[in-house]
Amino acid sequence: MANITVAKIKELLMDKDRAQTHLTNMNFSGLDLSGLDFSEMTIASTDFSGTSLKKAKFTKAYLAKCNFRKSDMANADFSEANLKDADLCLTNLENASFSRAKMQGAKLLRAKCKKASMSFASMVGCDLREANLNSVSFHGADLSKANLTNAETKDASFKNAKMDDVKGH
Repeated sequence: MANITVAKIKELLMDKDRAQTHLTNMNFSGLDLSGLDFSEMTIASTDFSGTSLKKAKFTKAYLAKCNFRKSDMANADFSEANLKDADLCLTNLENASFSRAKMQGAKLLRAKCKKASMSFASMVGCDLREANLNSVSFHGADLSKANLTNAETKDASFKNAKMDDVKGH
């Protein structure tokens, strides 16, 4: 269970110096953080499992090794965020934006990514097994060494994507 309240998180986000705020190794599991703006913050190694993050903003945030397992992140914005080695398994990422995100080694096993934008994202070594990638834009993304075994890719766009050593595609 979370070790911080939603009210305290909102208070931290209102701080004018919040870009210097580091929320590493926190536990936000099970909270409703929908619509909150975490842009440009460092929130590494934090547990967001089972959290509602609908329409949340993480633009340019540092989220390496965060656990988002079973979270609802529909319509969230992770543009230019660093999600290296993050756990996004079993998440709802429908209509989310990961444009230009750094996602090396991220796990998206069985994630629902329908209509998400992953344009120009660095997804080297990502685990996308059994993910719903229908209508996802991977335009210009680097999917080298990614695993797409049993992923649904109907109407997905891989235009100009780097696909070296991709498994299952």
